[in-house]
Amino acid sequence: MNIIKFKTRDGQQLDAYLTLPAGATKQNPPPLVVLPHGGPWARNNWGFDNEVQFLASRGYAVLQPNYRGSTGINWMFPKDDEWDFRKMHDDVTDATKTLIASGYIDPQRVGIMGGSFGGYLAISGVVNEPELYRCAITNAGVFDWADQVNQYKYNQYDSPAFGRLIRKLGSPKENPEKFAAISPGRQVDRIRVPVFVAGGKDDQTVEIGQSRALLAALQKHGVPHESLLIRDEGHGMANLENQVELYGRIEAFLAKHLMPKP
Repeated sequence: MNIIKFKTRDGQQLDAYLTLPAGATKQNPPPLVVLPHGGPWARNNWGFDNEVQFLASRGYAVLQPNYRGSTGINWMFPKDDEWDFRKMHDDVTDATKTLIASGYIDPQRVGIMGGSFGGYLAISGVVNEPELYRCAITNAGVFDWADQVNQYKYNQYDSPAFGRLIRKLGSPKENPEKFAAISPGRQVDRIRVPVFVAGGKDDQTVEIGQSRALLAALQKHGVPHESLLIRDEGHGMANLENQVELYGRIEAFLAKHLMPKP
């Protein structure tokens, strides 16, 4: 693992972790998988990460940006940025472009992958940056924030999640344009690259309906896609056999779509 610094478009300096596979040089630049963390109120840390090492062992460089909203850096930004999902997307984009400019990775072979909020950022990436990525992988992601707010509404008296989303994001009924803008599932017509969608059918954090709606939209707009929706799994794959199946599919998907261009 290496630490790189990148500048956001509003002038702040943030850090990201870069893991390079064996044999990577400027003369032999590897393909890149951008791996934004979930949360978003979490962060990447220094140390062994089995997902990162899995990708690196298959020959991919892995970039893990700590975008705004990540814990430990909120003091650098206005308070509203803690819930500004578009600016988080922009930070991931800025980190990726900074690394591309370094010459250490192949700019023609870049994919983006993530789980939960990282899965949201993966789809946001291919919606808003159609020329940057060759493919996207999402696991248990949120793609329509109005639907996510409404999901929590039914448990509003047992959980603070609904009230928190309303207070921080506003009401979908009162702010339809805002929710449309931050929901990449409503902008699938802008996706130009293949997408892999995974999820657990018994997810109580992000209902599987989010992934099914995304798959339906990909089908409607003719976007190449693959899927792996597994019963008896929640927010992420816990069963070892399902993990093996998921990462086997991910390995094949990346190998297919991040091949060198002629």
